[in-house]
Amino acid sequence: MSARVSSQSSKCDHLRSKSAFGIYGDDLVHLQEAMGATTSYWCLRTMGKAGPDEHYVHGSLCREGRSCFQAREDEE
Repeated sequence: MSARVSSQSSKCDHLRSKSAFGIYGDDLVHLQEAMGATTSYWCLRTMGKAGPDEHYVHGSLCREGRSCFQAREDEE
């Protein structure tokens, strides 16, 4: 398993963020690591800043172990 896949697999499939960049592939990991605490995140299930479990969404919070977490379909 590549480093790119393993770092992506721990984030929820419903997590989205607002960024001015449109980078895909291997460069996506580097972009996500560069996005700081000021990045705006939202959940696709609630379309808001809190997930279905009523806790805030963030790149560091929406991971395996959270009750509403869903793995990416291509990595299951």
